[in-house]
Amino acid sequence: MFANLWWGILLIAVFFLDRYRRGLKPAALPHPDLVWRIKNYGVKAKLKQHLPLWLRLAAMVLLILALMRPQKSFLLNNSNRSGVEAMVVLDVSSSMTAQDFAPNRITVAKQVLDDFINGRPNDRLGLIVFGSQSYVQCPLTIDHRTLKSFLADVNVGLAEDGTAIGMALANAVKRLKDSQAKSKIIILLTDGDNNAGAVDPVTAAKLAATYNIKIYPIGIGDPNGAPIPVVDQFGNKFYARNPDGSIFLTKMNAAGLKNIAEITGGQYFIAADAGKLRAIFQQIDKMEKSKFEGQAQFLFAERFGRFAVPALLLLLLEFGLTKFWIRSWP
Repeated sequence: MFANLWWGILLIAVFFLDRYRRGLKPAALPHPDLVWRIKNYGVKAKLKQHLPLWLRLAAMVLLILALMRPQKSFLLNNSNRSGVEAMVVLDVSSSMTAQDFAPNRITVAKQVLDDFINGRPNDRLGLIVFGSQSYVQCPLTIDHRTLKSFLADVNVGLAEDGTAIGMALANAVKRLKDSQAKSKIIILLTDGDNNAGAVDPVTAAKLAATYNIKIYPIGIGDPNGAPIPVVDQFGNKFYARNPDGSIFLTKMNAAGLKNIAEITGGQYFIAADAGKLRAIFQQIDKMEKSKFEGQAQFLFAERFGRFAVPALLLLLLEFGLTKFWIRSWP
């Protein structure tokens, strides 16, 4: 089938109109001697004379077909697919380098998220990273290969140090609020307490609830805290310390995260190790699945290249023949 059929009709009409107009005009300089020469050269000479014109006409026909945009249609049946849209909100503050998870919290979180993405092939997923700032690392998309490539690029310090949970949640709500999906969720992974940003987590949670968005906060790391490794400019490794010289331990506001979940109808989880974190994502995966009857859709693949490329080759051949083999008489 053709997407632009009128292009072909228009160009063919212009071509025949031009040929008709040319036929009305007599030759400006009749040359009987030239006609005699052509007749005496025979069939071979006539073929040689008309070959460039035939090549050009064939190229023109192919170009017209290319402009008409030939397409091949494919039927996409998307019935009985899950209809969930989820924004993953990932903490990338310096505390995520704590090594109570091997090798550290951020590495394990990324691995588990990668597996979660693989298990949701029909859902639109997005990724927000946050520290003292929050950024959309990847908007909602069904292209999970791209999403996973963006996830692989996530590192601690990407959004400045700090923990702006409220701002990150508000950013995620902004991305989901206009969605028509039956189930809209935010998965929050953090190991700290809100200490930055202009929006507090409770306000962000109430905003999510007004748009029927559930929040699933996951507290990642040892609830009792863990030391944060630091490497100086000379490569020496040590642990961050408090002003009094004691080792600084990460703090998690479990009560605050649980409150966020309750406000939105979600559920709070605590992941003290990598195995528990994987189990939590498997549980979320089972809870957040809905089915919808999708309408059959047609996808169209463009096929104009099958005509445009041969047309270009014919024009190049016609140019070469007239330039190096077939000489026109003066």
